[in-house]
Amino acid sequence: MKKLAVLLSLLLLADVSHAAGFALYEFSARTTAMGGAAMANQAEAASIAVNPALITELEGTQAQLGVTAVTAHAKTTVAGQARTLKDDVWMLPNFFVTHKMSDDVTFGLGGFSRYGLGGEYKNWQSWSGSQLAYRVKLETFSFTPTIAVKANEELSVAMGLEAMVIGFTQNSTLMPGPMAERAAYKISGSGVSWGGNFSFIYRPQWAEKWSLGAMYRTKVKQELSGRLNAGVEYGDPINIYNANAKGSIALPDSISAGLSFRPTEKWTLEAGIVGTFWSSYDQILIEYKEMENTPTIHNKKDYKDAYRLNLGAEYKINQNWAARAGYVYDKSPINEKSMDTLVPVDDRHIASVGIGYTQDRWSVDVAYAHIFSKDLSGTTSAQFGSQPIKYSDGRSDMYALTVGYKF
Repeated sequence: MKKLAVLLSLLLLADVSHAAGFALYEFSARTTAMGGAAMANQAEAASIAVNPALITELEGTQAQLGVTAVTAHAKTTVAGQARTLKDDVWMLPNFFVTHKMSDDVTFGLGGFSRYGLGGEYKNWQSWSGSQLAYRVKLETFSFTPTIAVKANEELSVAMGLEAMVIGFTQNSTLMPGPMAERAAYKISGSGVSWGGNFSFIYRPQWAEKWSLGAMYRTKVKQELSGRLNAGVEYGDPINIYNANAKGSIALPDSISAGLSFRPTEKWTLEAGIVGTFWSSYDQILIEYKEMENTPTIHNKKDYKDAYRLNLGAEYKINQNWAARAGYVYDKSPINEKSMDTLVPVDDRHIASVGIGYTQDRWSVDVAYAHIFSKDLSGTTSAQFGSQPIKYSDGRSDMYALTVGYKF
């Protein structure tokens, strides 16, 4: 019993930790089209998720509602056995509302996802990689009330809270092969935690074509509670284990910045960077409440600090139409000595395009982005026998739609 509990604990830890390393940046169609390079140029309600200080430039009450559809393909090879992900579509909804309370103070509220992943491998029953995970669904949704203040004609600052809701379900098996389905188990859990952000936008009057924006997000420590449900064959009949569990996981802090240049009235260009301090993400704790003699598990991780570089451009075709494009280089924090099956991608290149239409009080934006992922070879962690593992054929498509209205 103790051996089984410890093994299941290690499996859970590997999965959740990698899920936490998968960040999302698709907050609006305009942001997606410009590769996330929207920190220091035109304000929109969705700026709450990118640079909240920008919302001081919005008049009255404004709202945006959007969704991004994501499809993904990837192949993972463990100990010479390759499996691909099943075809699926994942939806990422978002909403944003801003209200100008006075000439200098604006309130905003946003709801969006900052972390998430999902997928299931085909023919997992005979695959050794199913011991790590063959199906996972992790969802987060953040609610961010924000206050932005116009300090003077050049500088605006903002501060916001973040209430992040997290939920996950993960399936693995202890014995790949004929008994894989009977030896499968499921772990599910949820939690709510708090964080914050601080941002500014600076538009110098002595350099009117330039602007600079930046934001810092605090670390968010998740306290999770959930269930373990497992049926494992040790003779006849099958032993069923059900237990409550609790754990903690700290999502790292990050800092982002963007520099925008407007060479003409029609063109807007921006370059930006996001740095995420994954090296501060040191351990995960898991404890089973109803399994006697099972210790709290301390799992050390060896993640690397990661960065994301982006370039974006917008061209105002006329008063109503705008065309956009972007490029992103997204550095992965994955350690080649502790790879798993949950996020089978390495460094990513993202190319994106989009178009926007504005008429009176309404606006509609659409975007498309394609993700190319590098192949990566390494080993699983020592707790899984340091088996050879490789990620390949990683690619993804994103389709974004945002509708806005000015009240």
